[in-house]
Amino acid sequence: MSVVSRTMYPVQTSMDLITRMQNQFTSLQTQLSTGQKASNLAELGSDRYFDLSIRSRISRLDGYATNITVVNSRLDMFDQLTTRLSTLQQDARGLITPNSYGSQDIVLGAVPVQAASSLDEVINILNSDINGRYLFGGSVTDKAPVADMNSILYGSAGKAGFKQVASERQQADVGDGLGRLTIGGTAPNVSLTEDGNHPFGFKLSTASASSAAVTLTTPGGTPPQSLNVQFTGVPLAGDSVTIGLTLPDGTSDGIVLKAVTGTPDVGQFQIGADAATTAANFSTALQSALQKHAQTTLVAASNNEAANNFFNGQGQPVQRVDGTPDFAHATSLVTADPTTTVTWYTGGDSSNPRASIQARVDDAQTVNYGAQANESGTAQLVRSLAVLAIQTFSTSDPNTEGRFDAIASRNVQNLSVSNNSTQGSIAMLSIELNNAKVQVGDIKSRHDDYSTQMQGLLAGIEKSDDNEVAVQIAALQTRLQATYQTTSLISKLSLVNYLR
Repeated sequence: MSVVSRTMYPVQTSMDLITRMQNQFTSLQTQLSTGQKASNLAELGSDRYFDLSIRSRISRLDGYATNITVVNSRLDMFDQLTTRLSTLQQDARGLITPNSYGSQDIVLGAVPVQAASSLDEVINILNSDINGRYLFGGSVTDKAPVADMNSILYGSAGKAGFKQVASERQQADVGDGLGRLTIGGTAPNVSLTEDGNHPFGFKLSTASASSAAVTLTTPGGTPPQSLNVQFTGVPLAGDSVTIGLTLPDGTSDGIVLKAVTGTPDVGQFQIGADAATTAANFSTALQSALQKHAQTTLVAASNNEAANNFFNGQGQPVQRVDGTPDFAHATSLVTADPTTTVTWYTGGDSSNPRASIQARVDDAQTVNYGAQANESGTAQLVRSLAVLAIQTFSTSDPNTEGRFDAIASRNVQNLSVSNNSTQGSIAMLSIELNNAKVQVGDIKSRHDDYSTQMQGLLAGIEKSDDNEVAVQIAALQTRLQATYQTTSLISKLSLVNYLR
């Protein structure tokens, strides 16, 4: 009995369909177990282009997130350091106060010690680093930007420190004892003249007299300046002559000499029998007053100006007196040789310190957060503390209290809160770095939101829905079972079966 050929029926087609459904079933089972629609990009079809684009964007966001984490850690450190610097600045402002010498003058001895301790802490802060990256060196981040305190104050390896540089400057300013001024004239004239055209010592600025018996020729014209005090008669008791002086640090001083009939005290001159005798007495009193001011206000101003020259700010050279070995008659400053003078700051020297360090935190945004120890606020704090640290206030020196007061008043002014609005001040540094932190925080928040959106889009392409896959498996299982049964029946067909 012949059998009807199976090629009359779609058995092979059914078998191919079963194979495809089996492969689909396997794929769905894999999706259900892994939660992924595909095991490779090819299986995603045309969605693979979107997948690659989204992954690339997420990768960039991850890179920015890493940068932001690093920047935030440094900005957090900056916040702690600038807060401490502000506290040290406030403490230094109150460290020395005019006319406050303490019980048994204990403050006179304590101030230099406390100043040195605070200076050491300031220097340590300015040399702070995170994993070897120094924060206050601007663009130079691989080495400590500030020399150690002992080297700065006292020198090292044959190089002069601040104390020696300040001493040289003090000698140049005080000169032979009268602050580089010369008293001369022939009675009844008394002249006062600068000893040359140079930056040292007292500079004559103004002169006035309250007496009709005194004629003044006031300073003016091309340096060096001079003035002449002519006694045309005998002044009255209480009449005075005032001479205005400009000091090396730009501050002003003045000498007032009052005429008296009895024995003169400090700041007074005795009225003589005639104009010539009175002029001679005035000359003696003027010399005594200049000597006192030279050892008090002039020394204070000299030390401050030496600090300005030694602790150079942005774009400024280190300078010292050009006068070896006769500093008392020096006439100029010279740029310091780094082989003979300690360089206090060796970091970067940008006119825009914040921009010296940048971090890319977005496709179109960078954050600037550089800082330099030679900015105005930190440099001034170092100068003020260094000036105090090198002082020796001896109770046996009659000029100690006057020098103490002159230094104290300058210290208060140099560290005044009125300087907080100045560019480069510690307060402005803190504000600008905090602004950078706010900027980074805003960008991070935006990136987090965007990354969440990107992850959602990526999940829509790559992730499978368990419920949907389960339904598809159930439907496919039913179809596959039906196909199995149908194919099985067809494969058993024969003419005999058909004729029955």
